[in-house]
Amino acid sequence: MASLLPSGGGGGDESTEIGHLPDCLLTTILSLLPLDVAARTTALSRRWPNLWLSAPLRLRDSDLPSPSPHRSAAISSILASHRGDAVLFHLASTRPSPAELDSWLRVLAARRLRELLLQPPSEPLPLPPSLLACRSLRSADLTNCRLPAAAASFPHLHELTLRYAFASSAALHGLLAGCPALASLSLDRVFGCRSLLVRSRSLRSLTVSVSLRRREEVGDELQDLLVEDAPLLERLLGHDINWGPSMHVLHAPRLEILGYLGMGIPSLQIGAALFRSMRAVRPAAEFPSVKMLALEMVDPQVKPVVDFLRCFPCLETLYITSHMVVPRSMETLKCDNMDYSIECLNHHLKKVVLAGYEGRRRELQLATFLVSKARVLQVMKFLCANDCKPSWLTSQKRRLCLDSRLSLDAQVLFEVYKKGHARFRKHASNITLVDPFDV
Repeated sequence: MASLLPSGGGGGDESTEIGHLPDCLLTTILSLLPLDVAARTTALSRRWPNLWLSAPLRLRDSDLPSPSPHRSAAISSILASHRGDAVLFHLASTRPSPAELDSWLRVLAARRLRELLLQPPSEPLPLPPSLLACRSLRSADLTNCRLPAAAASFPHLHELTLRYAFASSAALHGLLAGCPALASLSLDRVFGCRSLLVRSRSLRSLTVSVSLRRREEVGDELQDLLVEDAPLLERLLGHDINWGPSMHVLHAPRLEILGYLGMGIPSLQIGAALFRSMRAVRPAAEFPSVKMLALEMVDPQVKPVVDFLRCFPCLETLYITSHMVVPRSMETLKCDNMDYSIECLNHHLKKVVLAGYEGRRRELQLATFLVSKARVLQVMKFLCANDCKPSWLTSQKRRLCLDSRLSLDAQVLFEVYKKGHARFRKHASNITLVDPFDV
């Protein structure tokens, strides 16, 4: 674009190539520029100020050159003068007064705002009722906010992320009921709602994260999740599962991706199958739709893994990660006289990733079992918690009996494991990721 702009200032752009473009195209170009750059184009000619004021507005406070204390005044000025539709409004480093935020949201609602991101610094920011007037929203990412208690209706909302947010049970359930087009929902440390019932004919991705601290330290947080009716749900992701919540999935016939599941989940029900603290109380082959499963275990063992594999006969990808925080001890589970005729091992399982692998006895038993039983395995990856010294690798490969594996063409890879608290990407837009656990 720079080569098309006139070299002088304020003269007129009619003699340039860009000067012959129609207004509708110029306003689109302006709307895609950073805010400060777009504003400076008004010096090019008398035609450009009106074009910029009518261009679709993408307002990010990070684009404003003003020092932080003066950004609120700059935002108010821009919203007062701009006439175009509001494509997005991102507030990441500015904390407005309640009156300012209420005024901004009213203007943005009138401008048919489509994307909203709020990440105010300092203490949680109460959101005014004027938020509910933004009925044209397609995407909302709300961090460190308190949701209004009034009933909400966002008929076009497609993605919703609540991160370190405060909402009563009535407010949260009312919000979900008022979003008939919602496809992606991410709840990352939402306080004030202990139990959540999900009924949605549109939801495709649900992510639930709780605090890394114990419940008694953080107060009311989500403890029970019931997916009663979600016919389009494809992925159910639990992040910080050392302390819960319990999960009950009754109807999700298209569920393909599930995890992480771990010891911190007091109760897990998948159809008729029931697990308590990762132990099968009532195993059942209930979900042939599930293709990808991620487990977290204190000390990975064969029997609990086998119990999960039986529930997902068409499983293709399996992740098993050692716990980063150990909530309780776990004794060895006997696996004598087990029936190892498992459908996914015989016909479907293609990829296994063992993260945090150290070669301990029960880890080695599990790895050897999977290598020896998975008939169509393509990749077996060990993300090792040590530095993978050559002598240790040689010993591990010998003890794994790789030459006797059923799938001789399978790749067996050893890599150094980069530990971190991010088990997967938590934003609601992770619905676009083919494998959300491959981080």
